Amino acid sequence: MLFLFGTLLHPPLLEAVTGRPDAAASLRPASLSGHRIAAVRGAADPVLVPDPAACAEGALYPVPDADTWARLDGYEAVFGHARAAITIDTPDGPVQAWLYRSDTARAAAGDWSLADWAARFGASVTAAATEVLDLLRSHPPEALAPLYPQILQRGDSRARARAGHPLTGAPEGVHLHARRRPYVNFFAVEEYDIAFRRYDGALSPVAERAIFIAGDVAIVLPYDPVRDQVLLIEQFRVGAFGRGDPECWITEPVAGRIDPGESAEDAARREAAEEAGLTLTGLIPVATGYPSPGTTTEFFNIFIGLCDLSGHQNAGHGGLDHEVEDIRHAAVPWAQFDARLAAGAYRLIPLSLAGHWLARHRDHLRAAKEIT
Repeated sequence: MLFLFGTLLHPPLLEAVTGRPDAAASLRPASLSGHRIAAVRGAADPVLVPDPAACAEGALYPVPDADTWARLDGYEAVFGHARAAITIDTPDGPVQAWLYRSDTARAAAGDWSLADWAARFGASVTAAATEVLDLLRSHPPEALAPLYPQILQRGDSRARARAGHPLTGAPEGVHLHARRRPYVNFFAVEEYDIAFRRYDGALSPVAERAIFIAGDVAIVLPYDPVRDQVLLIEQFRVGAFGRGDPECWITEPVAGRIDPGESAEDAARREAAEEAGLTLTGLIPVATGYPSPGTTTEFFNIFIGLCDLSGHQNAGHGGLDHEVEDIRHAAVPWAQFDARLAAGAYRLIPLSLAGHWLARHRDHLRAAKEIT
């Protein structure tokens, strides 16, 4: 018997980790006196901490076989959790069971909420668990531990793609015969043996395809309608270097990956603060979509960010040291930006797209600002 008190009480996650679609149906109520389920500082998952006045409510899961135990042990080991024997309370009396213990040093004062966690992270963590269990076939848990933030990022991207489209498997008309992951690190590469429904109704031959797996991105071009200026950043980009381009420092809008549990709008505001020290006063959607769906899963969310650039008239620097970012940013007058835009001088498609959108709507934005 296994005592569950945290994220594995989320039925889709329990079913993904155990590989059993009926796992949640076998749960029965249980509790652990003298403990509470605490939130963790800087993380979304919970920790069980001693508290004489509390009682941790959870459930018992009758683990059916050794294979299911192996899946559970492997998954929990990625997070540094090990099994420990404990006596728990049930409606029928005390029961000996196992639970997965974790470090209590980062426990916060507040209690953890399964409902809140599930609403923000449930779909992303469940999608990530599928990749974790697949990778455990070829990687030890300790090798996956440092990769988990990126695995979760990819899971979050898949969850966003499925939002509003509750598919249980591959999309209709697509037949996945095999999946391989020859590279897994900050990013990942997947290879598929895949067939798809053709427009004449027939199924295509099985083809081998490779795809670069990345997360969803928020991109924002900051614009000050009062001063009629945009803010551009410049930084070294390894993609240009890898292509052999001698000009590896690229002029860009503000951009960054969307964190799990975060909206695209929240990510745009966060990145504007991190990369340029900006507080956005408004966000206007420009476009969402794939930049190159034949080669990458990356998905763009592009915005115009209204802001006050009065404090950014001189070149400044931004970025996060722990991400080895070195970013230069500066406010650019519209006339100068527009001239380079019209000349095709910018080598980043999202910047050109946002710039042309702004050229079309700039007069309206400036007039609206004058009215307010």
